[in-house]
Amino acid sequence: MKKHFKILTSWLLTFLMILTILGPVSVSADSNTVEIQILATSDLHGKFQAYDYATNSVSKSGSLAQISTAIKKFKAQNPNTLIVDNGDTIQGNSVQIFNNEDSHPMITAMNEIGYDTWTFGNHEFNYGVPTLEKIAKQFKGTVLGGNVYRPDGTRLGAPYAIIERGGVKIGIVGMVTPHITKWDAENLKGYKVTSPIEETRKAVDEIKDKVDVIIAVEHMGPTPEYGDDGADLLANKVPELAAIVAGHAHMKVPKKEVNGVIIVEPANAGTQLARITIKLTKDAKGKYKIANKASDVNSELIDMATYEEDQELLAKLKPFHDKALADANTIIGKLVGGDLAPANEINGIPQAQLQPTAMIELINKVQMHYTKADVSAAALFNAKSNIKEGDIKKSDSSLIYQYDNTLYMLEVTGKQLKKYMEWSANYYNTFKPGDLTISFNPNIRMYNYDMFYGVKYEIDISQPEGSRIKNLRYMNDVPVKDDDIIKLAVNNYRANTTLLNKDTGLFKGEDVKVLFNSDLDFKEAPQVRDMIAKYIKEVKGGVISPECSYNWKLTGYSWDYGKHSKVVEMINSGLMSLPTSADGRTPNVKSITWDMVPDIKNTINVLSFNDFHGTLKFEGKNPGAAKFAGFVKKYIKENPNSVVVSAGDIYQGSAMSNLLLGKPVSEMLKSIGIAASAVGNHEFDWGANNFETWSKEGGFEFLAANIYDKKTGKPVSWAKPYKYVTINGKKIAFIGIATPETLYKTKPENVKDYDFKDPYQIALPLAYELKMGMVPEGRADIVIALTHLGSDVDASKNIIGEFEPLTKISYIDAIITGHLHKSVSGYLNGKPVVQAYYNGRTLGRLALEFNYDGKFIGARPSLINVPITGSEVVEDAEVKAMYEKYENQLKPILEVVVGKTTVELPHDRFAGPSLLGEWVSDVMRKRAGVQIGITNGGGLRTSIPAGDITMGKMYEVMPFDNTLVKMELTGADLKKVLENGIMNQTIGWVQVAGVKVYYNPKANAGERITSMRLNDGTKVEMDKYYTVVTNDFMFTGGDNYDFKGAKNAVDTNIPIRDALVEELKNVKTISPVKVGYLIEGEDPVKDTNNNNSNPQVKKFVTVTASSLYVRSSYKKEARAIGSLKRGTKVEVVGQVGNWLKIKYKGKDGYIYKAYTK
Repeated sequence: MKKHFKILTSWLLTFLMILTILGPVSVSADSNTVEIQILATSDLHGKFQAYDYATNSVSKSGSLAQISTAIKKFKAQNPNTLIVDNGDTIQGNSVQIFNNEDSHPMITAMNEIGYDTWTFGNHEFNYGVPTLEKIAKQFKGTVLGGNVYRPDGTRLGAPYAIIERGGVKIGIVGMVTPHITKWDAENLKGYKVTSPIEETRKAVDEIKDKVDVIIAVEHMGPTPEYGDDGADLLANKVPELAAIVAGHAHMKVPKKEVNGVIIVEPANAGTQLARITIKLTKDAKGKYKIANKASDVNSELIDMATYEEDQELLAKLKPFHDKALADANTIIGKLVGGDLAPANEINGIPQAQLQPTAMIELINKVQMHYTKADVSAAALFNAKSNIKEGDIKKSDSSLIYQYDNTLYMLEVTGKQLKKYMEWSANYYNTFKPGDLTISFNPNIRMYNYDMFYGVKYEIDISQPEGSRIKNLRYMNDVPVKDDDIIKLAVNNYRANTTLLNKDTGLFKGEDVKVLFNSDLDFKEAPQVRDMIAKYIKEVKGGVISPECSYNWKLTGYSWDYGKHSKVVEMINSGLMSLPTSADGRTPNVKSITWDMVPDIKNTINVLSFNDFHGTLKFEGKNPGAAKFAGFVKKYIKENPNSVVVSAGDIYQGSAMSNLLLGKPVSEMLKSIGIAASAVGNHEFDWGANNFETWSKEGGFEFLAANIYDKKTGKPVSWAKPYKYVTINGKKIAFIGIATPETLYKTKPENVKDYDFKDPYQIALPLAYELKMGMVPEGRADIVIALTHLGSDVDASKNIIGEFEPLTKISYIDAIITGHLHKSVSGYLNGKPVVQAYYNGRTLGRLALEFNYDGKFIGARPSLINVPITGSEVVEDAEVKAMYEKYENQLKPILEVVVGKTTVELPHDRFAGPSLLGEWVSDVMRKRAGVQIGITNGGGLRTSIPAGDITMGKMYEVMPFDNTLVKMELTGADLKKVLENGIMNQTIGWVQVAGVKVYYNPKANAGERITSMRLNDGTKVEMDKYYTVVTNDFMFTGGDNYDFKGAKNAVDTNIPIRDALVEELKNVKTISPVKVGYLIEGEDPVKDTNNNNSNPQVKKFVTVTASSLYVRSSYKKEARAIGSLKRGTKVEVVGQVGNWLKIKYKGKDGYIYKAYTK
């Protein structure tokens, strides 16, 4: 009560908005530890810059040019960096046009970036070994591929490389998947490809005594593909590895631990960079080792979409880009008479896989023309493949033929052809009575369904797999007999993988002859894509039309056309979605039946909003309370089967809400009629005593199943674990989940009494109980997780976030998220997820759908924009009057001019030290009467323009209730504090006044500061104490700042905003000039020691304890490196706080001063 009284009487009750605090890890806390950073890419597939030459369009999802920018950033943070690539690098994105040139764009870029190793991928072998060797010679690093042997027994690539960084020797082992012999058998004739697992075992045994740490960069997926590969298997067989960079599978694996080994795989096409950090510590023998694998080895994936391209690298790549662009834009012909592919009847189901099309027929005709085959097979590689009527560019052939496949012709029998066709027909799910759509096998990718030309046939999808091909005949209607000899055209991938593979091929052991191989027999245009261009230009005279013979059709299906039409209408209008595989990669995995069709009039709408942050005022893109409430009420009136909930962080964030302890927000919520709210981290910014008042005033309940009271060991009393809402007789249960990040994303003091338990461990049993009816309210029809867990969308449009474990709980039907201020709507692991944009700018919507029998069939997520202009805007009169009442009440406070500035005080916490930051820190320093002022960049929320400064502006600048805490710090502890805020792109830059800090931006994080001087020029000594002031948030560990070494610390209870306002009122007008306290470069003042005139007297101490440990550092985590017996006399060479620095066995050591005399 005392605190609230003080804040209210000073008009200064504000929120404590804490930003993300995961700053860069210290690279070398002392000479005994080194952190190595490995930056890895995989499956780049020719993406040297942000352009897709196949589609002839800019593609900023990722590229080497963007990766270069990211690598420069991370290398600046830690020079002890290795850069590795995991293969499938020189195939794709039209880079094959550079295969015969002296320079390849991918290798040029990798050399410029400074890649240390390049592991061969399977696609590196697509163009033959001679071409690969020619390109590999251009690479300046080490080429790895130790399990591929030339005919003479020598290795094609090295099995490993040994590289030293920061005094640490790192072994990098590189192998390729052994299954290249399946896919590029012709190119690898005479070559021996051995087990990557066994070869890695050999390599590790060979180098483990020569290096300090070993990682594997191997072109194989996380799990085995055909056996004898897979990072999981490798981790089990070679546990000495610290980490494995996987590839090939085009998966995103940020961190997976198997047998104590970390596995990571970045997404393909340059969309992600993998980052592995390994902390090594010297043992007693002085050898670097990983002290604790579980904590000292970590990995993450960094999306590249937000990074700009490296302009210096782009300049070097320009000749390649120009050539690839000209190649893509080459006009090869003209299409007249319509498009090559018809429009889809149903969005999401390619018509080209339901009926013959001119597009697939063109590909097959091209293949038959150049091979003189009787029959040809071709697949649809991309659901959007098509060529539009008009000019045909070379890039258009890439649209319908995405890959660099070459062409084979095989001699097969009629029986073998039918066997192959049956294999292809497995693509369709078996049609069952009641199905209203045709669906596809979720285990078969689109590109593994081939359509045939040169024969006529039907596919009876009502029949079981293996019995679907009917009435197979030639184009002249003569039946195909089992013993007919047929020349069959297929691409090299299909031939070597599906048909001819000696272990798994459909024709294994059947001695099928290869009659034509375009790599050998048609070298002028060996790739099918090139043949298409050649065919259009030379055979068709540059003009083609959409020709289709309709030589095949699907049979064995029938449906109620009225219901089918309804399904088509609903899917195409967005009112219904096609079933998708759990991983989201494969659409249309299940046929729609009538019980899956929603009865729209019985749909229940769950509207959600999150991170409203008290934005009651209509300003900029924020609708404000009146427009927000008006829109919500209008929606509910039009859709009465609706319920409104909040995902937390409702109150804190505006002057009006802060000054009135959230009361106006509660009144708005009551007017809207929300049912419940999750507990956000910022709900605690004013302590934990407001929840019951807010619930009562707002007419809703807080939900938090995972917040426990440490004193009682039970869930908190001021929030319920769950809540039931019944609409149309359907029981909807909401489970409340708070983010465990609350512990450090609000003032730690405010949540010290609470335990934030693991969301998954709490939600799993509770959701089960709700679904099974094991609670007083009975069985829930739908269970929704109402959370303040963050969600986001990565560069590949995949939903990610800390909520992810909840998607694995089958009893949860949908998840509402918040916290990250991002718009999210979609599915993860088949689970609907929604997160509205912040400040009330959008609403999340979960449409709970029921079929015509009233059965719940699923939740469909979407976002609804809250309009701020136009005819759709409806201001709620009641809420508007409420807002105006409080606005008038606060005007005398917020519109008061407290001072003036003649200059703008700009601030951007990520841009570096600012003039605003210096001014604030200096005012803090003067008000506390100390030498040095420090504040966090994230604590200042906006710049101050030149002119009058109002109290309202001061709330915008510093909307927090931080107070001044003054203390004494040693120079060593001051350095540690400031190091945390230099070049920290997670929390932003530290702001400081009273001490000039010189730093080296190229040094390791945590070791950048080279010198510090007070305002009077006095050098800051590590063992001396200085008076310092900071804010209470930083002092208690916020943003990872560490003030534990402080002595005589006092919280003055003076709010910083009060101090700033007091300064403005006293001086009236300010004209601050930037001093520049954080200085990149060397200290210009050189300290001199004249040993002749003032010889230093050596200082000795005697150990008084029976046995005194000598530690490697004065820091808390330091380990003992020896001990001294009572009476031992040692020379003191330095002092840090209470720790004496000595020389121990030729190394620096530290002993505690209290146990000496």
